[in-house]
Amino acid sequence: MRSSRDNPHAHPGYMGFRVGLVKQLDPANAKVRVVFPDYDQLLSFWLPVVVMKSQNDKAYWLPDLGEQVICLMDRRDEAGCVLGAIYSSVDVPPVTSPDKWHVTFKDGASVEYDRASHVLDLKFSDGAEITYDAVAHLLTLSAPDGDIKFTTSDYDTSLNQIISIYNGHTHPDPQGGNTGAPSQVIP
Repeated sequence: MRSSRDNPHAHPGYMGFRVGLVKQLDPANAKVRVVFPDYDQLLSFWLPVVVMKSQNDKAYWLPDLGEQVICLMDRRDEAGCVLGAIYSSVDVPPVTSPDKWHVTFKDGASVEYDRASHVLDLKFSDGAEITYDAVAHLLTLSAPDGDIKFTTSDYDTSLNQIISIYNGHTHPDPQGGNTGAPSQVIP
């Protein structure tokens, strides 16, 4: 790859792309330092990371240490920015569909929307999952090792409490005493 320094006709404000690896993080200022292996391990100055929004709406997500990123640098490699991370043969995409928007987190949690099937899926690191299928109009909540809590201005309860109350409830019997619990219980 030729450098802008090798091109005598390059514009003085010429910007070039560089692929590098994140070497240091400055989380408070959303900046990183990047090492460029193809340029004799050159270490950049602090570079801002490009984000989707930064004024009224704010987005924040820094690349990880060691993550491969693509940078836009000035002709002297003194100023620039990190445009984003890129996949490689080592770090491959988590999905392969052009219809999916997907984020997988280090702990195994993920968020995915499939615009072809109209399904939004949130998976959590403990195995819980929330899925909404817009075609079937079906919201599925799964908490295999937990409970589902409902909190409103009038109520603070959980699905397990509601099921326990229903399964054990009785009614006054007009002939005296109470009726038995329901013959059909929620398993």
